[in-house]
Amino acid sequence: MGLTAIECPDGVCHSHHGGHAVERHAMQEVLQEHGREWCERLAERIYEMSVDTFSQTVMPSLHAAGWQRRHLDWEFKLADQESEPDRTLVDGIINATESFLRSSEVHRLFIQELVQGTFDEASDQHLRRSAVRDLIETELLVMLEERQEELLERLTSRLLGEAQGNAQQAHLAAYEGLQEVERLLTNHTEAI
Repeated sequence: MGLTAIECPDGVCHSHHGGHAVERHAMQEVLQEHGREWCERLAERIYEMSVDTFSQTVMPSLHAAGWQRRHLDWEFKLADQESEPDRTLVDGIINATESFLRSSEVHRLFIQELVQGTFDEASDQHLRRSAVRDLIETELLVMLEERQEELLERLTSRLLGEAQGNAQQAHLAAYEGLQEVERLLTNHTEAI
């Protein structure tokens, strides 16, 4: 299942991970009445509030002196002495996390997926989802498995130029590319 603000098993819609519960038809009526734009604005505002709260309350703790050593040293075996490369890497990951959350593209994709998922979940028309899942699981993934060697040969030959004639490197890249496509299809199946 993709992102959604609600879960509607058996015709009853609950807020994500429990809480409030209403009949599916009541949720459909409310969503129809408010409309997609209203839902997007609401989700955007809540997202902005969440990122601001994260930045104002969590980020200072993450950057506090000693925090990294207390919480990361035991698991990641940071250097015994103060290590500038370790601190630089940890600070960079923390800063990248905040940048990721503040990214307008991430924000837009999150809102789009959340609102679409919410409207889809409230709908009792799940045939399209079933069709996509069935197509991926019983046709595409099976075809990729059955034709793996043929696909690898063709892709390897097309990658030889970029691999500067290194057949082993081209084959490995082709294999990894095929594995990534299979993971993407599997993840998509799980997300719908």
